Amino acid sequence: MTDLVFQSGEKVLFIGDSITDCARRDEHAPFGNGYVSRIVELITAKYPERRIEYVNKGIGGDVVEGLETRWDGDVIAEQPSWLSVKIGINNASRQQTAGILNEEYLPEWEACYRRLLSRARDELDAGLFMFEIFYVEEDLEEPRPRPVDAYNEIIHHLAAEFDARLVPTSEEFNRAVTARPGTLWTTQDGVHPNAVGHTLMALEFLKQAGW
Repeated sequence: MTDLVFQSGEKVLFIGDSITDCARRDEHAPFGNGYVSRIVELITAKYPERRIEYVNKGIGGDVVEGLETRWDGDVIAEQPSWLSVKIGINNASRQQTAGILNEEYLPEWEACYRRLLSRARDELDAGLFMFEIFYVEEDLEEPRPRPVDAYNEIIHHLAAEFDARLVPTSEEFNRAVTARPGTLWTTQDGVHPNAVGHTLMALEFLKQAGW
């Protein structure tokens, strides 16, 4: 059996946008009711002897620039043993709405993301997970184009550069849609996972964690 990388006494911190947040600051405190809570529950069920601390720092609507403004307090000050980052779909949406070309927008996005990861590498002794972004077009009657592939190309490059464990959520949602046509994976907006979609995300994360 593959052993889970998280050990007793370690802290796992998740940061991102609404997909990570999932009301973790409101009625579903402290982990939200999405993939983070499923990860916590599944690890606890399988490894009840492990005393692991979990922290959810997702904020709905956030973008990579927003992470940068709160990186000191929400990440560096927490000194996690493991850091998981899920960010980018709101940047992609804003870029599309503003009509900005990839070659104008993405270099700045990549530079900001790299600054965050560089600080994590230099100021923390933490393992790193990075999620792909995704957009499930099949869940919408009239999907809008999103430059998901261009963002994920950068995420893959950064994951390799910073020795991160890559969580291939876009790839897995595409596989799931092909395998089970007609099934909804999001709340019919292509962006926010429904219960099954959050479970898919959690399972893909756990594969990379050796669960």
